Amino acid sequence: MRLLLIFPALFFAVLTGVSHSQTMAEMKQDAAGEYEVSDKAMNRAYTKLTGILNEEGKGRLKEAQRAWIAYRDSQAGFDSHHLEGGTMEGLERIGSLNQLTQERTRRLREDFARFESME
Repeated sequence: MRLLLIFPALFFAVLTGVSHSQTMAEMKQDAAGEYEVSDKAMNRAYTKLTGILNEEGKGRLKEAQRAWIAYRDSQAGFDSHHLEGGTMEGLERIGSLNQLTQERTRRLREDFARFESME
């Protein structure tokens, strides 16, 4: 019976070219790649925002970003602590880092739009 449930998903993956990671190492590698993309997007949004700020604004943004990084790391540690020592801990941590980074990127883009409209 299980084979009947797995086969349609496998058949769909082959037809569409979609592959899913099978091993924990592959899943972590995929998650790390997604996080890297999110981190680069955040850095671009940060750089774009600093380009329209005055010196005081840049200083305050830098201070806020440093505080956010500390928050991000602490939150990701909290989000994954219940899996400590298990094989899923690292995957959960990377997933949290990715989600938080995407949220921060949205905020930086919103800030850019707000400050740009003031000019």
